[in-house]
Amino acid sequence: MSEDRIARARSITSAAEATEVYADWAPSYDEDVFERLGFIGSARIAELLVAHLPDRSGPVLDLGCGTGAVGVRLAELGVITIDGVDLSPEMVAIAEGTGAYRTLTVADITAASFALAGRYAATVSAGTFTSGHVGPEAVPRLLQALEPGGLVAWVIGSGVWPSFETLLSASALTVLHLAHEPIRRGAGREAVMYVGRST
Repeated sequence: MSEDRIARARSITSAAEATEVYADWAPSYDEDVFERLGFIGSARIAELLVAHLPDRSGPVLDLGCGTGAVGVRLAELGVITIDGVDLSPEMVAIAEGTGAYRTLTVADITAASFALAGRYAATVSAGTFTSGHVGPEAVPRLLQALEPGGLVAWVIGSGVWPSFETLLSASALTVLHLAHEPIRRGAGREAVMYVGRST
């Protein structure tokens, strides 16, 4: 059942379908993903970000924040100001209940109207850059959210990594960490953990 939900999510073809899938999944998402399936990518990318973040008081934007797992881990690690954005109102409602976020916004980060130029010391994301979700075409706009010297710490699915790699390699980012790693306990290397610093 949990694996079926993951498969369905990774075959999403539109924002409307994503909204429908996550509205239905939100109540059991954390149990399915973190308890039953043992996903660890959210905690891992939060820890990688903090390892490279010089000032934990700077604002961090959690892209595709879902139910708030990344925000919770960042807060545990001492990050003070965390904003979140996600397409699903139901997922955002659960994230709000964590108390980890300064603000939460329901929005489509692939939309042209989504613009947060120069406002963040870092962006972080787990589970958003994978099949059926946000593709590489969003990268240039999302990089504009960073202040000079800002960080990106993103989990990028191995299947979509080649197209992301092309854009990230062409961007003004200094790579701090890039490794294919497991994103769930006992599994193989399913995603790239990427941390880069803007110039």
